[in-house]
Amino acid sequence: MIIKRGDRFGVRVYVARRQVWVGTFRTRREALQAEREALVRVRPTTDETVAQFVERWLRDFKRPRASTNRHNAYMVKQLVAELGTMKMSDISRRLAREWALRHRASVPVVRALFNDALNEECVTTNPFADLRLDQRHGRRDLVALSEAEVRDLADASLQVFGDYGPTFRACVLFAAYVGLRPAEMFLLEWSDIDLAGHQVHISKSLGNTGEVTLPKNGLRRKVVLPPQAKEALLGMPRRAGSPYVFTAPCGRRFSKTSHYYYWRLLRAEAGRGTMAFYELRHFCATHLLELGVSHADVAVQLGHTDGGALVMSTYGHPSDDAARARVLAAYRRNPSWHLKAVGD
Repeated sequence: MIIKRGDRFGVRVYVARRQVWVGTFRTRREALQAEREALVRVRPTTDETVAQFVERWLRDFKRPRASTNRHNAYMVKQLVAELGTMKMSDISRRLAREWALRHRASVPVVRALFNDALNEECVTTNPFADLRLDQRHGRRDLVALSEAEVRDLADASLQVFGDYGPTFRACVLFAAYVGLRPAEMFLLEWSDIDLAGHQVHISKSLGNTGEVTLPKNGLRRKVVLPPQAKEALLGMPRRAGSPYVFTAPCGRRFSKTSHYYYWRLLRAEAGRGTMAFYELRHFCATHLLELGVSHADVAVQLGHTDGGALVMSTYGHPSDDAARARVLAAYRRNPSWHLKAVGD
């Protein structure tokens, strides 16, 4: 690291997260040369390969939650497959960036792995730290579908899947109007649906590695079953012998992989080849806000515990036209609306 000090340049390097002062130099060129030479002199204390350290990391650096450990093991598989025979200390920053651009989802786990390797003095720097990858657009940049677009998307199931079409159509409409997380829908059972009371009980969720967990935030909850979702459920065939509401054609409950297979076919047919199924939850939040539901009440439907802060900042994007219409309607309900404007 080069540090400007008046008209001179200081140099320090990190060795296993400890600062080592190299010296002060008259020009930046001299400082850069000294930094390069200092880094060359630094050597890791082991010659472990990526595969060897990953094996040790998964065994000796376990996290408190079993689900986290399963997730970590899954996320480092591609690292071992592509770079497993290389020494940990030979992974350059350039190589790390190239790999990270291909496997963005794995970067946080691999960065944590190299942090532990740094503490173990297996490497002298973490090549996955501060890569400054371009940030992908988040949910606040999404444009929610209209009700007509949601129905067209759902109806496309009837053409794509034939006899199975009504089931997947109901899956789409249920997700859009109830707002459940996909992992909550995969484990939803008919006993969780109160058709007469217009309620849905959510008590389980499917974890990233296939385990059954509590819903996010550990929150069991009841939410409203809107008429559009209820109508969709009543219009789909019920799989005999299965407790699950939504199943694959074989009759088994969805896994994330099997659900994605059918979702990918549907979105391609509907001309929405990059749309994530999670965007239907975004529609739910936006639709409720358009109906005039408060942010706090939308948060209850979605299973948030922040009183509506996330809905306000991320999910809800009511249109300007709808907002103006509500303001106009409020004035029209006021007796003063019928008074002549000054100057008329």
